[in-house]
Amino acid sequence: MSNYSALLGPDRYDLAVKLAQQYHLDPSQVLFGYLQVVSDVTGGTEADQADLHDPKVMAVVNEQFDHFLKRRH
Repeated sequence: MSNYSALLGPDRYDLAVKLAQQYHLDPSQVLFGYLQVVSDVTGGTEADQADLHDPKVMAVVNEQFDHFLKRRH
């Protein structure tokens, strides 16, 4: 499984363009989809918000985003 965490970094647009071409999407769809997945996984009440630095949380984000891309393809 891929690690998509670079979509939160300074080179996010380059990766978004690459993924968009691969999955026949617009780069904005890729970026918005990733942010939506991150929000879904890490959101919640203050007491149970997940930490993006936790490898288990990032694994869930990557898995769900991978499913997002494949559903759109």
